[in-house]
Amino acid sequence: MEIQGLPLCPGCGGGMQVAELRCPRCATTVQGEFRPGLFGLTPTQQMFAVRFLAARGNLKELEREYAISYQALRGQLDEIVAALTPPARGGRETVLQRLRRGELRADEALRLLEIQVPDGDSADR
Repeated sequence: MEIQGLPLCPGCGGGMQVAELRCPRCATTVQGEFRPGLFGLTPTQQMFAVRFLAARGNLKELEREYAISYQALRGQLDEIVAALTPPARGGRETVLQRLRRGELRADEALRLLEIQVPDGDSADR
């Protein structure tokens, strides 16, 4: 089973963003910025999430299935949780402070910064 994510931009190769939802029945349209949920994960992360749910959250069962250590599985799960966690309020400075304190890994901070409100936001000043 393969789960696909959002396509890349054909113009620049960047990640696409969901900006509109439409009801096919009544044509109601909602516009905004929507988090892509599992589609925001890599295909490998999507597959792991599906297997994790099928195992009812039992990492020991996945340890036997994948034949890798519990710690490695836990690391994969932590990456998925970080990818699905909404960005912290407060903007760029908050993310950088959390990175300095060791609350975030560099890749998590980069992901949060990519989806943060631009620096012109007054929330972090």
